[in-house]
Amino acid sequence: MVDYPERWSSPFTQVEMRRLWTYSDGALTVKAYRLLGGTARAGSWVLVDQATGNIQGVVPPGEFSRRFRLVDLFADVPGLATYLGTVAAADGSALVDLVLDRNPFMLANGPRRAARPHALIVPRSRRDGWSSATTQELAACHAAMTLVAAWYRSMDGGHVVFSANDSAPNLDYLRDMEAADGTLVDGGTDVAVTKNPRQDVQHAHLHAFYAERDRTENYESSALEGYPVIAAGHRAFSAALGSDAVLVEPDSTRLAAGVSVAAQPWGGTYCSYQLGVDGPFWVMPALGPSMDEFNRRLARADGLKAEPDPGLGGAVNLVRPSLTDVQRLHAAQRATAEQRESFETFAAQHGLNAQSLDMDLALRTPRTP
Repeated sequence: MVDYPERWSSPFTQVEMRRLWTYSDGALTVKAYRLLGGTARAGSWVLVDQATGNIQGVVPPGEFSRRFRLVDLFADVPGLATYLGTVAAADGSALVDLVLDRNPFMLANGPRRAARPHALIVPRSRRDGWSSATTQELAACHAAMTLVAAWYRSMDGGHVVFSANDSAPNLDYLRDMEAADGTLVDGGTDVAVTKNPRQDVQHAHLHAFYAERDRTENYESSALEGYPVIAAGHRAFSAALGSDAVLVEPDSTRLAAGVSVAAQPWGGTYCSYQLGVDGPFWVMPALGPSMDEFNRRLARADGLKAEPDPGLGGAVNLVRPSLTDVQRLHAAQRATAEQRESFETFAAQHGLNAQSLDMDLALRTPRTP
């Protein structure tokens, strides 16, 4: 991060770019960051071109939030084509949404077998990290996790692996909104907040990966490589992680505080890993040995590749098949339709309305043999 744009002589690196939040005024979409106190233009916002990393200009404090809005891909989850359902509180208020990833990892796991789902669990209230979630939101998240785990078990005895790529709250933007409203109060530490470079969206969400019960051939990868690729499934994972991972109590009454404390040395951004609903809950830096190992495990489980990613400074990243191929896009769309139907059938069998899943009922969803 730089303090004076006039002194910046070269474009931002890919890693630096991925640590900046994205904003749009409807016509222009940019990366941006706020200048800290003590600079010539303290509080102003530096606009950065997404394609080149070059500085495009500076916007005064207060004017920035009046003009620009955070780009939030999960602003309206129920409006997405991949929407599954919502976990609601006792009063019917929406707490957590369920949605399918539009790009399933493996589309063909063997003859006559259903495509694997990849669900996302998203809090309805836009937050920049689970560390700022309320106890009720975290309880609803746990209910959603319990429900997804049971749904996965009903599909060929699949297991679930949870992982999040989350950031600290975007206090810079909040501070600018206060400046725009004239309610900004001086004081406190003035520290720029950057987002997790692995987090492409700006809304806290939890990945629920499907892990095969047994080893299986990844037919999609074999078609690409010319020989069978065996996906290890659930056996690729273990409960432990590396030395840079921190164990946090997963109880919903303490999780937010525990994550916040653990992620503080990393600027508040973090990644998480949990094997099953009741497994140990690990928090780790976004770029480090534990995250590299997690992606290697995910690759082994799926029969995919995990390689150093230049956009992450060489950190290991999962290489996912692209949807640019028309046939694969259509296959993904068919898989999504099948998975939505499967989820709705599963919910109905357990007395749940997929559009408004009662939190207590979701938590009591019986284990599927």
